[in-house]
Amino acid sequence: MPLSKNTKIALLLGAAVLLGGSGLAMAHMDGPPPPDGPMTGLLHRGRLADRLLAEYDTNKDGKITRAEYNNVLGARFAAITHGKGAMTEDQFMAIHQDDFNKHTAEMFRRIDWNGDGKLTLEEFTAPQRAHFQMMDRDGTGRVSCNPVRQADDRPSASGHGPGGFADHGGSHRGGSFGDRGGFGRAAFCHDADLGRDGTVTRAEFDTFMTKQFQSAVNGSPAMTLAQFTALQQVRYREMNDRMFKRLDKDGDGTLTLAEFAAPALKLFARLDRNNDGVITADEMKPHFRGLGGGRHHRDRGDHG
Repeated sequence: MPLSKNTKIALLLGAAVLLGGSGLAMAHMDGPPPPDGPMTGLLHRGRLADRLLAEYDTNKDGKITRAEYNNVLGARFAAITHGKGAMTEDQFMAIHQDDFNKHTAEMFRRIDWNGDGKLTLEEFTAPQRAHFQMMDRDGTGRVSCNPVRQADDRPSASGHGPGGFADHGGSHRGGSFGDRGGFGRAAFCHDADLGRDGTVTRAEFDTFMTKQFQSAVNGSPAMTLAQFTALQQVRYREMNDRMFKRLDKDGDGTLTLAEFAAPALKLFARLDRNNDGVITADEMKPHFRGLGGGRHHRDRGDHG
């Protein structure tokens, strides 16, 4: 699938896990991807309808039936578990490790502004600071830790939850922060609200990012690709562990097909607006709720 930069929100963490051949993001979001850290524009590529149709429209008739959807999910589960009835956490972790490695290397090249194969502190923090500025809506130099009401009611291009295969809220502890009002902002504040006063100042944010950089480089003046990858890998595993535990409803340490597929089936139900057991390309088009009055209107373009 060709890579494309999200033009509406330019800062997106690429360390989110991907699941499925079309690279549907494992995210639980009711809108466009959150601005998240240095991993820019690696998820939500192309149009939602195109991605879903490519993945689930097995007879290529331009729509997806519930049977097609279920069959693809079942086949995917069987392939991951090698035909067994349960998925281990290691299998879950490994689903898209290769994709993660590729995207991490790509993002390293993106933020390596001078192309010298290393990241200075300035290069490493630049996209993070840009995200802070996006969250600092009134320009006061402080970001409130209170949840923000979301205006967007668009289903995301994901496989679990209303918007994805797991609920990470677009946030990634330690390496990026999602301005999603819920878990994303909570993780942001957990990491960067050093004074624990309910706000994150620019100084606190810079302090946190500097400490993170220094811990990764271990005294070196610049961060190598290996160090950057190791830093992101820690977050990758942390996030996947949280995802796995959320899906493992009975807490037995494995995922059944029902546990694995349940959030994806919720996505199908959400997209199937007329409840006829079929989702069409039109139903997959984004719909938005305005801030004033909650009216829905169709998006005039693709923002994903």
